[in-house]
Amino acid sequence: MEGQTTQPSTVAPVPPSSTARAIVGQIVSVEKDGSAVQIRESVSSASQKGQPPARRTVTLQIGAATVIVRGKSPVAASDLKPKDHVVARYVETPSGAIAQSIRAADVAVRPPTSSQADEPSAETPAASTPAEH
Repeated sequence: MEGQTTQPSTVAPVPPSSTARAIVGQIVSVEKDGSAVQIRESVSSASQKGQPPARRTVTLQIGAATVIVRGKSPVAASDLKPKDHVVARYVETPSGAIAQSIRAADVAVRPPTSSQADEPSAETPAASTPAEH
């Protein structure tokens, strides 16, 4: 049985006792050395039927195998900042939660919408039109 595997060689083996999970939320804190990140859930959910909804906060350990991206570009753990919106996939282990991947939202500055751009120009012709006599 030593040489037999049940998983493809491209997938990292996950201990049988671990449970794969995901969290969507906002980063609360990042360890200075980039070894861990704390994420607070965005949406409240009830863990048990009949219980009031609550937001979970999960601390994830970041390892060398953790894939971290912002938008579509790979980044380092040190590039993660508090208040970043993220989706993280992780496994629960006896030693704690270990991040498999963290995807941070790409922060982009949006140009003004066309309706905002048109508003000043709509007033300009009326103000610059000479009065007819």
